[in-house]
Amino acid sequence: MKIKIEYVGFQKKSEIVEIEEGKRYYDLLKKLNINPETVVLVKNGLPVPVDDRIEEGNVKIIRVISGG
Repeated sequence: MKIKIEYVGFQKKSEIVEIEEGKRYYDLLKKLNINPETVVLVKNGLPVPVDDRIEEGNVKIIRVISGG
């Protein structure tokens, strides 16, 4: 299945990624070499847990910046 990814806080702006059905968002992040603890996934305006199964469509990957 194809997923359109929009990046926020990354050098890339967007891309389309092919991933097997039944995979989870964690698997997508692993494929993209992104640490799941450094991002928030958003689909249809709502946060998505990384252990949810991937659904076809668009997903936004937002880099989280923290510090102290």
